Amino acid sequence: MQTLTLGPITIDRIVELERWPFAPAEMFPDITDEQVTAALRSLGEEHVDPRGRRIVLGIQTYLVRAPGLTVLLDTGNGNDKHRPALRAHHMFHTAYLDRLRARGVRPDDIDVVVSTHLHPDHCGWNTRLSGDTWVPTFPNARYLFARDEFAPLEASFESRPEDPLAADLARTFEDSVLPVVKAGQAAVVDTPHTILSAGDVRITMRSAPGHTRGHVVVEIEAGGRYAVAAGDVIHHPLQFADLDLAQGGDHDRARAAATRRELCEWCVDHDAVVLTAHFAGPGVGRIVRAGDGYRFAWPES
Repeated sequence: MQTLTLGPITIDRIVELERWPFAPAEMFPDITDEQVTAALRSLGEEHVDPRGRRIVLGIQTYLVRAPGLTVLLDTGNGNDKHRPALRAHHMFHTAYLDRLRARGVRPDDIDVVVSTHLHPDHCGWNTRLSGDTWVPTFPNARYLFARDEFAPLEASFESRPEDPLAADLARTFEDSVLPVVKAGQAAVVDTPHTILSAGDVRITMRSAPGHTRGHVVVEIEAGGRYAVAAGDVIHHPLQFADLDLAQGGDHDRARAAATRRELCEWCVDHDAVVLTAHFAGPGVGRIVRAGDGYRFAWPES
């Protein structure tokens, strides 16, 4: 992805992991062999590994530089995070912060961090290890959490769940959210929430529930042009062929499917650039109509 410019705003993709493969049923429990074959045929090897027929994702975040404000949308999985049940998230060691610096931004330069939701691969770099202590990675930032997302995870953490998956999510709160709260850098907000409004520039958190109870998207507007950070509303471009196809982590499948449709409609109506969290390859593009449905159009399409 080249730097995207919307008026006075620039947006850069900061990649944590280029290729993150999953068995199809691990990612989408109801997927069929026919859907995997169709995805390989239509999307190619960048998105479906033809040898193992594995679904290929990536992990990426977005650096938004607006006049007077530098914002990081999601923070990826993070290094050294102990996730014994969620093995795909366990003990990463990536050069994510070096990639951020390569875009001319140090951790100290980030003013605002937004979590679309609090799954491990969207808030992990909120913190880093300093010795044996988790500390905020971005020491000058205000970290924004949607109230409907924060409250259930905080309650789960306090309940000390025994279920392995729930325990890993509680660990996520403990090592990736709680240190930010203790440092006085957290702001728990109701949505919609305006991050920036200056002239014709607006950055807004909006509710987009389904994948999690309090999931949000982040809309960016400047000069009548739009971009949206979609988080986990949609995980892989094969879902455009079946917007009802649930991802394994969806909290409410019906609501998640409805939110995917709403996102598609909004993006088409606003000709918005979509900043995906997990699409392999360039990661960004536009949603366009295709018959009665939609497809994803990369910049070269």
